[in-house]
Amino acid sequence: MTGGALFDFDGTLVDTFDDIVEAVQRMRAAFGAAPLSAPEVRGHIGWGTPNLIGQCHPELDALRGQGLPADGSPLPIDEGLLQRSLALFRQAYDRVLLRSARPYPGMARLCARLAGDGLALAVVSNKPEIFTRRILAALGLADPFRAVVGGDTLAVRKPDPAPLAHAARTIGLPLARCVMVGDGPLDIQAARAAGVPCCAVSWGIQTPEELARQQPAAIVCSDLELERWIRRTLRAPARSAARPL
Repeated sequence: MTGGALFDFDGTLVDTFDDIVEAVQRMRAAFGAAPLSAPEVRGHIGWGTPNLIGQCHPELDALRGQGLPADGSPLPIDEGLLQRSLALFRQAYDRVLLRSARPYPGMARLCARLAGDGLALAVVSNKPEIFTRRILAALGLADPFRAVVGGDTLAVRKPDPAPLAHAARTIGLPLARCVMVGDGPLDIQAARAAGVPCCAVSWGIQTPEELARQQPAAIVCSDLELERWIRRTLRAPARSAARPL
């Protein structure tokens, strides 16, 4: 079988949430602020790191009960302060990114099987590329992937479709012969813009009900369901991409 599978990273391949929460708490501590509850931090993951840090920043604690936008919309925080806070978060995450990170059940075997059968695999994440590669290597997950596109590999990130197009070019395939796998709205939106079917996995940050509102091509609850969907979709006739990228 020929074709390509583009995988999101956090919440799709690897459970990194505890380490992300710890890095957020350390960022807050640098400002002398008390920690947020882990569920509150987790609830803001999925819209990109700048949004996560803005949502969890002590500067917005007074507004937290008033309903901050939760869909990736701009937040009322000074850009310079946000950039300094992002640097603090990344320094903290650099120290803790391997404390709790672990592959989701069955995903390592799934990727090895797909690659062994000739599929070209790539990671397309909004996480900085260096962090993504470090975790893949440390967890023994790097070998099946021919490309890793991080949030800083290009000038844009998901939901822009360009990272998907870049990954497809790197693995030597047209987007029309690729599928996307992710756990959140940015994955689904990027795939739709690229003309690529997206399968949403239910074990990440969003519930199946939340995922369904984004209208992915499919929602799966296990690695076996995901493998069946990938193989079935890539056996179908080649599609035309939504637009040239």
